[in-house]
Amino acid sequence: MKSTLAENIRTFRKEKKLTQEQLAEVFHVTVGAVHKWESGMSTPDLSIMMEMADFFDTSLDVLVGYQVRDNRIDVLAKRLRRLTDTMDPAGPSEAEKAIKKYPNSFRIIFECAYLFKARSAMLKIDHNYALRAKELYEQAIRLVSQNTDPNIDETHLYGQLAQVYQIIGDLDKSLEIFRSHNAGYVFNRHIGQILVDRGEYKEAENYLSYALVIQIGARVNLIICKALCYVGTGQFEEARAILEMGIKENELFRRKNTVSYLDRIDCLYYAGLSYVEIVLHNEDKAREYLETAKKNADLFDAAPDYDARRERFVDIQEPCMAYDTTGETCIEAIETAISYTKNKKLIKLWKSINQ
Repeated sequence: MKSTLAENIRTFRKEKKLTQEQLAEVFHVTVGAVHKWESGMSTPDLSIMMEMADFFDTSLDVLVGYQVRDNRIDVLAKRLRRLTDTMDPAGPSEAEKAIKKYPNSFRIIFECAYLFKARSAMLKIDHNYALRAKELYEQAIRLVSQNTDPNIDETHLYGQLAQVYQIIGDLDKSLEIFRSHNAGYVFNRHIGQILVDRGEYKEAENYLSYALVIQIGARVNLIICKALCYVGTGQFEEARAILEMGIKENELFRRKNTVSYLDRIDCLYYAGLSYVEIVLHNEDKAREYLETAKKNADLFDAAPDYDARRERFVDIQEPCMAYDTTGETCIEAIETAISYTKNKKLIKLWKSINQ
């Protein structure tokens, strides 16, 4: 089996932003020795490799370059995930065996941490599983440089660790971790939940409102993309259903007698519904949707307001802007959506309405 020790030493050194001279000083060797290690001309003594693995916050087998390509780990990791998903009673004991076999494998440690966390969430009266999950997530964070899964990063690991502290009941520590790793406001909902549990409702409201704004925006994008998928695969009834659902959801988040950005989103939904009806040969219904879209667009464009604070349940002090890239005005947004369909009949119908 081929070793990538030389390449790994060079890579880890550069990640630490060290020169060969500086690395040589760390391990009390000559610059020439480091050069030979990185060129593959020689190999460090085992004692130095062990120190090096510790210095680079990785495992010896990963430093040498064997473990990453070990297919047995892939099989074991998948088995651990199945044990977790099925809540198999044998899960904890199998996880401990896996840890003993591969104590420095990020993937194995991560899967075992997830297994114990899932079990602790189900059996909240027993904190032993949660405490074990905490230990393993802390270890996974130390081994994260091994990770090759794009769906996992350090922020994700800290989020999992914070949730374990919640299960244990240490809300202060959980809140500290969430706040320290809240880049992009990814943990606003979790922070708000903890603040609610602590009775700090005013501060919780701010975090939860921002979380809601993000969720509404994500929901809109999801609905539009799903509708496009349904249209692209000829599932027009499903496209109609999800767009209608979007309009109903917007109604839930709309304040009474207030024009908001949600009115602009409705126009995009109505444009999508008009296309569905044209394809299904319901031209009268398509016209009805476009006329509604035109009416709503004129109202929005007369006094455009992109501040998400106009949405119901959003209670924050600072302006929070919502936006899209479909056009400067709401009318332009409708035209963009209709042009995207390339349906000549729909384009002609819109022109007859928007005169």
